Amino acid sequence: MFIVSPSIYSADLLRLADVLDSVQKMENLHIDIDDGNFVRGISFGADTVQAIASYTDIPLDVHLEVMNPCDYVEALCRTGIRRLCAHIEVLPYPYLFLSDVKRRGVKAGLSLNLKTPVHLLEPYARDVDHVLLVSVEADHEGLPFRPGVLDKIVEARKILPKETAIWVDGGINDANLREVVIAGADAVVMGRAVFDEPNPAATWKYYRDRGEAYRAER
Repeated sequence: MFIVSPSIYSADLLRLADVLDSVQKMENLHIDIDDGNFVRGISFGADTVQAIASYTDIPLDVHLEVMNPCDYVEALCRTGIRRLCAHIEVLPYPYLFLSDVKRRGVKAGLSLNLKTPVHLLEPYARDVDHVLLVSVEADHEGLPFRPGVLDKIVEARKILPKETAIWVDGGINDANLREVVIAGADAVVMGRAVFDEPNPAATWKYYRDRGEAYRAER
């Protein structure tokens, strides 16, 4: 099943409970944790993730954009999230992060910024549950999708086992969703493309259905 995971950071954070009520039919939600160091912005902490997880039954995936990912694992895995990924750029020993997350019953992933070569995944190809490829410069909002990530998707698909999901995050919309899926993506993270619309739940379903249709073309 193709996954569209809307980023809650793009929603109206002053009305977060109302937003969660309005999107209960969604099958996934994405939470970015930014520490103000790895990226300039500061978003959520474990307490907010816990509050969201306690309020909704929607499966949650968390993307750590932080300098010390291993410091976050215990608290976040206690919240009930389904997936947790961290950037390979700041993990001196990625397997330690992956094994710590997985032993706590959460699926573990590695994320790669736009400039990071995909071949760095090779030593961990059998250990990672999903890979998240960032398709814009991670430290900026509102930048367009960078088509060079399409080659990275193809390369990652060659490296990773068939069952390992490839996620793509950044600037994805109706204009580029098909080429992302055809290249080999199994899931996409979408922010403003969903939450800037009058009916985010209907928009999510539209993109989820389009993704399924494009996947059938592969």
